[in-house]
Amino acid sequence: MNFEKLRQHPKLPQHLAFIIDGNGRWAKRRGLPRSMGHKAGMDMLKKQIEYVRDLGIKNLSVYCFSTENWNRPQKEVDYLIKNLFENMIDEFKQKYLDEDVRIIFSGDLDDKRIPAKVSAGAHELMEKTKHKTGFVLNPCINYGGRQEILRATNALIKAGKMVDEQQFSRALYTAEMLPLDLVIRTSGEMRTSNFMPWQAAYSELYFDKTPWPSFNKKHLIKALNNYIKRDRRFGAIKE
Repeated sequence: MNFEKLRQHPKLPQHLAFIIDGNGRWAKRRGLPRSMGHKAGMDMLKKQIEYVRDLGIKNLSVYCFSTENWNRPQKEVDYLIKNLFENMIDEFKQKYLDEDVRIIFSGDLDDKRIPAKVSAGAHELMEKTKHKTGFVLNPCINYGGRQEILRATNALIKAGKMVDEQQFSRALYTAEMLPLDLVIRTSGEMRTSNFMPWQAAYSELYFDKTPWPSFNKKHLIKALNNYIKRDRRFGAIKE
């Protein structure tokens, strides 16, 4: 099914997530520094955001930087945090403040290792777009799924509440997003790497060997065609 037909399909996911993997390996194969792979990955992300919006998918989460990524070489971390993410936030301000797009950042933005400009810029984007009701974009920066669950649990304990699943879900970063339908991971690794373990409990998973900077529109179409053919039963059995 091509892009135009997919746009009309009733079974498209309403909340899609990308685990963007393979930037460094993409660069290494081309004899380039890892930073150039991350730059190419950010360029691809900008394209993919527009493809997803054009399809009418309502929510997009993107695993950009995990809590474990701080263990990478300092030069690479500095490039991601101080250069790439700062530029990303500036570009999002220029592009999305005048459009019906809500920005929700998942992750600990107040970590002292994150530059003040990045943290302040992210908080500003969330505040200025919080009343928008169209497309929701959720970059996950300094994010870890286990840490998110602990954060929510401690907040609920502090409030002295006994909770059910719905109340717990409202304590997560994604409280105002739709249920997560599909997680796509690129570059061949077949694990979710601490990404949204609560939200992805019944999500469909799709793994592609293509490194993220090469994961283009054609690859997205292939993944979505695979998804719409799946029979999602959520533990039930159809007679």
